[in-house]
Amino acid sequence: MTKLNLESIQDKVFRLKANANFIADIIKLSDSDILNGTDISKYIALEHMLQLSIQIILDIGSHILAEDFHENPATYNEVILALGKHEIISKDLAVANEEMAKFRNKLVHDYDNVDKTKVLEYARSAPEIFYSFGKAYVSYIQKSPNLI
Repeated sequence: MTKLNLESIQDKVFRLKANANFIADIIKLSDSDILNGTDISKYIALEHMLQLSIQIILDIGSHILAEDFHENPATYNEVILALGKHEIISKDLAVANEEMAKFRNKLVHDYDNVDKTKVLEYARSAPEIFYSFGKAYVSYIQKSPNLI
């Protein structure tokens, strides 16, 4: 049996928290300031941080599922649901966020057709969601004997 890479998970959880803090700072601005302000970099940074943060969640989750449960979900949506099934995250958190992967895919692959108001809507709830995933991962690895 292979083991979970504690250092890698800790580094990713740290980055997830930093990204969530960055997003929280940006969303203090009004929608108008983010979308129509003179500094478009705020919106671009917001979109990028959302994409990266979701990828971090999926990467950590995929690693845990592969190493501890010998599962390799076929889709990113299935990663989120499997995390809930194995109680790595709460089932409620899994069900509420199973569409997260589709949002990430939209940002990555269909970037020309992203509805900016949907990005802002998602961003307003993202920090709490990301903190919840980070806390769940930390809790899981603290209980896991399967670490390197």
